[in-house]
Amino acid sequence: MAPASIPNDIYQFSLRTAYTAGLRDGGPPVAFLTNHGTHGIGFFESDEEDDNNEAERPNDMIQVDSVAYTLDKDGTAIRAAREDQMPFTMVCVFQPTQRVKPPTSTSSAKVKEVFERAGKNTPMPFRITGLFKYLNTQQQTFWDVKGTIFGFWVPGWQKEVSGEGLQSCFLSDTKKAGGRVVDFETGEGAVLEWAKCGRFHLGFPQDEEFEVLRI
Repeated sequence: MAPASIPNDIYQFSLRTAYTAGLRDGGPPVAFLTNHGTHGIGFFESDEEDDNNEAERPNDMIQVDSVAYTLDKDGTAIRAAREDQMPFTMVCVFQPTQRVKPPTSTSSAKVKEVFERAGKNTPMPFRITGLFKYLNTQQQTFWDVKGTIFGFWVPGWQKEVSGEGLQSCFLSDTKKAGGRVVDFETGEGAVLEWAKCGRFHLGFPQDEEFEVLRI
């Protein structure tokens, strides 16, 4: 069995520190994702500039049920093109092993506590579906919205590689809006699912730009 097909194994391309240091172009295309996972998050490359000639914030990516979506700077979601490239991404074949219905108004901090108890040192893919009373993203804030949060719980030791804590994106039920999640409170009937990652696969950029970064 190919490593990419094993449920809940995480495939990541590039390092989070490389992305924050400026390596924000290239990377695998959307068509590559289906070989490595059904669910994921990431960043698309962007070479657009604003009126001050500064690089625009790259669009976020969320993959749900093997379909990838672009989440732009305003929170608009559209289906991503197969050739769109991602300089940083994390994906997995998501098959949850744990499922709970958290109390209404469960916060992102409470969800983080659940994962710290379930596996403090193990990365875990997770999904929350249903109603959210409040959901703040880097793009916009939602109230009483239905949709899906998908992402990864990343333990502290993995911070330089993948970020830290809850790394996730949101896609509305309409699949027309979303964003990179900052904070949330669940609504009535929301469902939280997760699983422990058994293996972590890391792909490295092969260009010279990666080798000269100070990370």
